[in-house]
Formats: sequence, C-alpha cells, structure tokens
Amino acid sequence: MVEDIGKIISNSFGTYTKNLNICIPFILNFFISILLVFLLAGFGFAGIFGSSLSNIENVKTPEEVISILLPSIMEHIIEIAILVMIIFLLVFFIQAYFTSGAIGMAIQATESGKSNISAMRDAGKKNLVNMFLAELLFGLLLLVGVVFIVPGAMKIDISQILTSENTDGVVLLFGGFLLWFVYLVILSILLAVFRYALVADNLGPLESMTTSLSFFKKNKIDVFLLFIFVLVVVLVFIIIDQIIGQIPVISTIWYYINFMISLLVISPLITIWWVRLYMTRTNKKLYFDDLLAHPDDLKGN
Repeated sequence: MVEDIGKIISNSFGTYTKNLNICIPFILNFFISILLVFLLAGFGFAGIFGSSLSNIENVKTPEEVISILLPSIMEHIIEIAILVMIIFLLVFFIQAYFTSGAIGMAIQATESGKSNISAMRDAGKKNLVNMFLAELLFGLLLLVGVVFIVPGAMKIDISQILTSENTDGVVLLFGGFLLWFVYLVILSILLAVFRYALVADNLGPLESMTTSLSFFKKNKIDVFLLFIFVLVVVLVFIIIDQIIGQIPVISTIWYYINFMISLLVISPLITIWWVRLYMTRTNKKLYFDDLLAHPDDLKGN
C-alpha cells in the first residue's frame, strides 16, 4: 500500500520506539571514527614533527609555538596533506560500513517489526565498497558547485576586500556562494534516497544515483515534503540547542544531552523515515502492528 507522508512519519516513529537498537551503528560510527582520527593524527603528526615537538616543551607563549612549528609545517606540507587525506578516506570508509548497517537495520525493522545487530553486520559487509564509492561520488558532485564562486574569487582583491573598489567582486562572490547553496539543496533533494536505494536493492554507486533520480521523478512531492520536514526538525533542534546553551545553569549538561539526542534519536529517526518512504513507494513489504493499525493500513499489505 502507499502511505501518505503523515503515516510514514508516525509509523516510522513507532518502528523506532520498538527498535531502539537502530541507534547502535551511529554510536559505533562516532566513537570508532573519533578514536581512529586521534590515533592516526597523533602518531602521524608525532612522526612528522618529532624533533620540533621536543623543542616546545619549555615554550611559554602561543607565538613561540607557532614560530617553532610553522617552518616544519611548510617543510612537510605534502606529508601533512597525505596524512589528512588518509584519515579522511578511512573515516569515510568506516562511515560507509555503519551507514549501510543502520539502513539495513531500518529496512529489517520496517519489513518485520524487529531489527537486530546481525542485520547491521550483513548490510555493512555487503554494501561497504559500493556505499563508500557512492559517498565519494556524492561528495565530488557537491564540490562541483565550487565553479559558482570562481568568477567572484578571481575578481576580488583579498587585501582590499572591504574597500569600495571591491564592491563588484564581493557581490559576485556572494552571488556565487548563494548559487552554490541552491545547487547543494537541489542536488540533496534529487539524490535524497541514493543511500537507501543502494542498500535496499543492492545497487552499485552509479546505479544508486540514477535510481534516486528516477525515484524523485515519480515521487517529487513526497521527497520534497519529507526533505522539508527533516530540515525543519533539524533546524528546530538547532534553535533549541542555541537557546538552552545560553542558560549558564544547564549549558554544560545540555551539551551531553544534545549529543545523546542527536545520536540516539534524530539520526535513527531520519534513517527510518527515508527507508519507509523508499520502501512504500517501491511496493516493498511493510510491517504493521495488527493491534494498533487502522483497517485501511492492512489492506493490500
């Protein structure tokens, strides 16, 4: 059956409350990625700046630290760039595994009403390489929008950025950033379901992109509405975070509460919402609680 957006949102929330373990991939992804970054960055930079680091033990001011490290940075700029690229790709690789795993668990929960960790392992291993390549491709497509700011960047004089002589360049640069933002939004909507299609239908990177485009063409309003809904949820949460963060008494503890809500609630819910939209619009099996579902929901299921 085809659910409307309201049903997708409410039924997905029910799926989440009965499958809180869907947050596990997001927790593991965060902590393993952080650990990997610290280890690689620590050992990497220690190897690159070994002798320089020993010279800053008795340094008292930040200016002295910079004066010691800056020559080493310039001398090893290529090694630093390679290290940063390696860390970036490894984090992307880990994220691809857990993103696939979370989607796999969401699909299992949406199909059967229950999810388990084995679904995360199976989906993660099965779709790891394809998800990694698809995420890289998506990232490159996002960066294509840089072309919009090139004319303004070439025309502007950084040393005189606030002078009247730079007015045209500043306007052109601002317009370029605005066009880039619009491009990012449009691309994000067009390719909104590529991750979910990739796991649900075992697709390759390019095929997941074309499938997402085809899905959007057939379900323009639904994709747009869910995209806006998710955006509003995120923006409301950010506004609440900013307001509560200004209250001295609870600002410190709110940081941890905010982190937990993002990791344990918002990320899993967004995944389930998109998974359910994709599955219901591609006529895949959906689970309904017979005791709670409306009779119309059970027809054709």
